[in-house]
Amino acid sequence: MKLSVTIYSVRDYVSRGILNVPKFIEVVAELGADGVDLGYYWKSCEERREAKRRLEELGLELACYITSNDFAKLRAEERRAEIERVKAAIREAKDMGAEKLRIFAGSLREGMDPKQVEEWVIEALSEVADYALSEGVALALENHGAYFSKASVIERLLKAVNSPGLKLNFDTGNFVHAGDDPVAAARKLGRWVIHVHAKDVDEKGVPCAPGEGVIDFESIARELEAHGFNGYFSVEYEGARDQLIGVGVGLGYLKALSLKMKLAGSLS
Repeated sequence: MKLSVTIYSVRDYVSRGILNVPKFIEVVAELGADGVDLGYYWKSCEERREAKRRLEELGLELACYITSNDFAKLRAEERRAEIERVKAAIREAKDMGAEKLRIFAGSLREGMDPKQVEEWVIEALSEVADYALSEGVALALENHGAYFSKASVIERLLKAVNSPGLKLNFDTGNFVHAGDDPVAAARKLGRWVIHVHAKDVDEKGVPCAPGEGVIDFESIARELEAHGFNGYFSVEYEGARDQLIGVGVGLGYLKALSLKMKLAGSLS
């Protein structure tokens, strides 16, 4: 189990100016992770270049590049703008040396026809997946948002696009918020998974650090392993405590879980 931390986990530190992206990379290295997820917190092109240097110097991998987009827009010109936004992020990811780019489907808003919106999203995903393939980058579609977090919806999108350029960023907590069992989702969708957001929730659905809540990460990891997954579990902390502490708690739990699974494997 390779471990990463998404910069979104320390968003308050970044917004308050306590951490910039290169410093975040240094902090993650000190915490003992193997990689980072970076994107959309850049202050300048120079900061991107410095971040790339720090990754190389510290021996960390850019586990996944991230962008934010919404293909579920009513107007065609708005959807076109979102497609171009993702294409620009693909080029940015490639320039940073990332092999994967996390994207979204979009947000189904009140009054929208789900069938029509899915058609728009599939059309957009097909175009950006083709472009990503031409640039040597794999798109990792995240189950995100009330509608597009559902395992059944995600499966329809992936099957409809049917492209080696479009895979899945498996967000454990978002499946719970959508009313799905993430273990069952791992079983259903495991063949598409290339990146995991390790997000936990308590009995009331309130976000917490991985290992503090009710999500069965061991069963998820074993389901994904059965499908050949050997990528990153990236800590995405959304809890109420200090974000850096939450990240540290989550990383510690996942490290211990990885060791437990290795030991169990050696005994089998």
